[in-house]
Amino acid sequence: MDLEVDSNPRQTNGVDDRMVNPNEASTKQPQLDDSVLAERKALTEPSPQAPKVRLDPELEFTVCEVAGVTVIRAAHGGTGQHFQLGTSEHYVATLLDGHRSTTEIVQQAERDGLDWSPEDVADFIAVLVAQKIAIAEGTPAVAPQLPVEVATNPPTESDADAVNIDEVSVEDSNEDDAVESASGPTGKASRTSIFAVASRMFSVCVGPFIKACSWLISLRFPLINANGPANALLPLARPLFTVHGVVVAGAFIAITMSFALFQRSQLTAELMRIFDSQLWVGMLAIWAVMKLIHEMGHAVAARWHGVQVGKAGVMFFLMAPLAYVDVTNAWRLPNRQSRASIAMAGVYWELLIASIAFWIWCWHPTDFAAHLAAQIFFIAGPATLLVNANPLLRLDGYYVLSDWTDIPNLREQGRKLFGGWLQFKLFAMRGPSCKLSGWRRGFASCHAAASVVFQVVWMGGLIVVVSMWAGPVGLLMAMAAILLWVMLPAVKFAGKVWNYEGEAESFSKWSHRRRAIWTCVTFCFLAQFLVTLPSPLSRPVPVVVRFADDQILRSPIDGFVDQIVMQSGDSVMAGQVILQLIDHELVAERDATQLELDAEEIKWQRHEGLGELGLAEAAKQKSESLRRSLEELNAQVDSLRVVAQRDGEILTTDLDALRESYVRAGEELVHIGVRQRMELLVSVGDSDLDAYRSALQKDEPMQVLFRGGEIIEVHPEKLQPRASRQIPHPALAATVDGPLPVAPAKKQSQSSDPYELLTPRFQSIVPLSPAVSDRVRAGETGQMALRDQRSLGRRFWDWLSEGAS
Repeated sequence: MDLEVDSNPRQTNGVDDRMVNPNEASTKQPQLDDSVLAERKALTEPSPQAPKVRLDPELEFTVCEVAGVTVIRAAHGGTGQHFQLGTSEHYVATLLDGHRSTTEIVQQAERDGLDWSPEDVADFIAVLVAQKIAIAEGTPAVAPQLPVEVATNPPTESDADAVNIDEVSVEDSNEDDAVESASGPTGKASRTSIFAVASRMFSVCVGPFIKACSWLISLRFPLINANGPANALLPLARPLFTVHGVVVAGAFIAITMSFALFQRSQLTAELMRIFDSQLWVGMLAIWAVMKLIHEMGHAVAARWHGVQVGKAGVMFFLMAPLAYVDVTNAWRLPNRQSRASIAMAGVYWELLIASIAFWIWCWHPTDFAAHLAAQIFFIAGPATLLVNANPLLRLDGYYVLSDWTDIPNLREQGRKLFGGWLQFKLFAMRGPSCKLSGWRRGFASCHAAASVVFQVVWMGGLIVVVSMWAGPVGLLMAMAAILLWVMLPAVKFAGKVWNYEGEAESFSKWSHRRRAIWTCVTFCFLAQFLVTLPSPLSRPVPVVVRFADDQILRSPIDGFVDQIVMQSGDSVMAGQVILQLIDHELVAERDATQLELDAEEIKWQRHEGLGELGLAEAAKQKSESLRRSLEELNAQVDSLRVVAQRDGEILTTDLDALRESYVRAGEELVHIGVRQRMELLVSVGDSDLDAYRSALQKDEPMQVLFRGGEIIEVHPEKLQPRASRQIPHPALAATVDGPLPVAPAKKQSQSSDPYELLTPRFQSIVPLSPAVSDRVRAGETGQMALRDQRSLGRRFWDWLSEGAS
């Protein structure tokens, strides 16, 4: 039977946009739990008057095709549940008119050639009655005790993995009951009953605690009906959904993102400002506004296609406020393109805003406006593409991918295939059935494997961030997340493996359990090696090439370049003039000072000859003051000649372009160095300090790989005694696509760099031989490969922590 039930309305939000994928009715196959078995017994056991069953009149059917197969989708207006039925199931459902008894329905199905047994028909009707979408008349209603969801679908990538304690106990007890009825020993029946009672008691005791943990992670608050605001915004946003509007907006977004790609270095400098804690409140406000616009995009797009919008509200996921809106009814749309447009409308609106913000950043009137526009661009642009459009997260991009590939419940079915393959390889267990065929089976399996890896990294990073940034509350949230997403699923799977019953006659439960034990022991040994053995991988340390003992000649004063004596690439010797500056005001001041000094000296000699000793002493003191001023002025005039202080080569390119140009004091004029004398600047962080010291003690040659592909070997040198936040070389800063993260400097001066390193780092200078110097270029960056003393497990944890922070 193909009945698929989705008991929760699909909603969109900033973390888990449960969008309107028509294939996304939940793949919960109807389990014959206690309530269904009770309904089946009431419907099939002999009675003086056979019960009659009718469908709830609030159930609406829609016919569509999925992967070339005709399916019927049903929506219950009262409960908000959604179902997907096969053609045979729909046929049986149409017979439930309240006039036919179950016996008559079975007879009618046999006459019409339906290849179902009477038990199949009764089971299907029992499921409909248990789900409260069909009503059995003439029989006392059995209160269906459906499994209570312990985790209220936390809107994350792990929501499908939330553990249902009641469901576990029901399934386990049913399996044991089936075994007991087949074997028949009284003692086993007694043990099974005890196990069922213990499972029930465990559910009653632990269930509230698990629900509290789920509330700690995710909590929703419906606020308003979004249909009204969406209708109000629709006339204004209508041009964005027309064909011409989409083409123009799409071209605008594509052109903007192309320009942003070329401006990535400047944008990176703005991105580094997110580490300034004073700006976090503003960024949080921008994030909230963007997510509100995102959800309204879904709602307005749904109204554009004539779909009614449900409740909108706010939810808190790991303390982060997020908006959501219910657009469940959009799955009824028969046009796949219409469903995809609703799913991607939020991303579409955010990308438009990001594009506008980018051009405001390019033509910013003030620095504050530029920073604000840049933050809006990052949040509404790259962040939205990374999260909402990512098909590995259960967000907008995932639902569009599932819809366009015609794979209902892509993630669940893929994980069935992938998990079933693992179960068979590791435990020789038969995996769950899957109706996918052809290329869709391989695609769903690959998607499931990729999504599992991404989920581990993504959710692991979130747990690390919350536990580090939110204090004790964050630690509680992290513990709750680990409990719900790791421990309980692991316990459920362990119980499933331990109680597995094979269908083959040669199957032995204890042989299967021995295999499971040895598999677990093997994995424990592998995990022990990952935790204790040193990693065979290396850890990279950033390096940059620079000239050794180079000289940078700067302008001593403000003035004009009057004469250029040498040219770029010329060899110079110490004391040789390279260029001449001119400052007419300085020369005039010097000449005036010289004339005033001559006059004062004449006065001094005259007063001394007349015996006017007081006046002579005053003239003498003034003459000495003028002489000192003249010496300073002469030194400044002499400094107008830019002279080489050591032998070398002029490395400044296009030196002639400085002729007759105005330069300010401190501005770089000429760079002199020797191409055969290079050195390697190594920047070492705290995390790499032990590895570098170990390599230094062993004095082993270390490989350095440069971006251009050149590989050299060097011996590490001693580190400088103190770490510093000062950027060691401009090429290493992230503002110019370097490897070291930077932040705005806390103490800035007119001549200092406006940025500083995010964390202090040590430096080491490694001289290069003339032969190696000829193979590299100054300013070229690379990585020195150090031997990693950490284990693979520690290495992964450090990488996860660094990526999260």
